[in-house]
Amino acid sequence: MATRATAKPDDWKRLPFAAMSPIPYRAAFDPAQFAELAKGLRPEVMEDKWFIYLDGLDLCFHRSWTGHGVYRVGFERHGETYRVVSALCAEPMLATHGAEYQARCLDFLVENLLLGGSKPFPRPADVAETAPGAFQHGFSGSGYREVPVVRRPWWTFWR
Repeated sequence: MATRATAKPDDWKRLPFAAMSPIPYRAAFDPAQFAELAKGLRPEVMEDKWFIYLDGLDLCFHRSWTGHGVYRVGFERHGETYRVVSALCAEPMLATHGAEYQARCLDFLVENLLLGGSKPFPRPADVAETAPGAFQHGFSGSGYREVPVVRRPWWTFWR
């Protein structure tokens, strides 16, 4: 993984977070992983779709072109572990594909863009693409292997 300079909140244009709702993203990170998360990500080329920075113990994700806030992840330190205690997503994103899908997208961004992993992109099964990978490229600017994700009907969440 290439060395990244630490991104600071004022390094890029960003708008204040608007209406957000919780998503079911939960994770825990060791100190070395959290140090990588804390570096964030500053866009360098047009394909970089995200500006990510740590604000206190909140990891903030903004779209690089518009500055809109999309995800905000709150951490607490428990001994040597940093645990996610809250994960929020912008409501317009939730209206499109739902909270469970947005949690998968957030996990994809954390694992691949910040931790250097190669987790497959969770492409919605109902998305029709004119070219393979177009949806992923628009979301993350990346070309990882994809796995189709079928959206479950809302009533199945209570079973």
